[in-house]
Amino acid sequence: MVAEYVTGLKAAWDVAKALKVATDAIDDAHIKLQMAELISALADAKIEAAENAEKISELERKLSAKSTLSFENGMYYRDEEGKERDGPFCATCFDSKEKEIRLQHVPGNTFGDYHCRVCNGSFA
Repeated sequence: MVAEYVTGLKAAWDVAKALKVATDAIDDAHIKLQMAELISALADAKIEAAENAEKISELERKLSAKSTLSFENGMYYRDEEGKERDGPFCATCFDSKEKEIRLQHVPGNTFGDYHCRVCNGSFA
């Protein structure tokens, strides 16, 4: 969807540039002003499309990450098709900052068998 949007903007940009070359030969100041405004508006739209594409890619990455995580016994695990289960990850760090912090296994710990070195959380 984003690629089609950017492709459409590029095509419009190319048409506007070709029209500018064609109107340079015309002495009508009004047409030249309108062409300059069109090219400026398309340049702004092109920049905005690129910024939005980056934001959309980041949101898609986050959504993909969330869709492969499962919550079990107060911890997150990554379940991807065809791969061995990964984890556990700290629920506190993921829920508050969307960071996948791997928990360290510390058997016999007073507060739990798993410890997060980032938030100092302990999990049973």
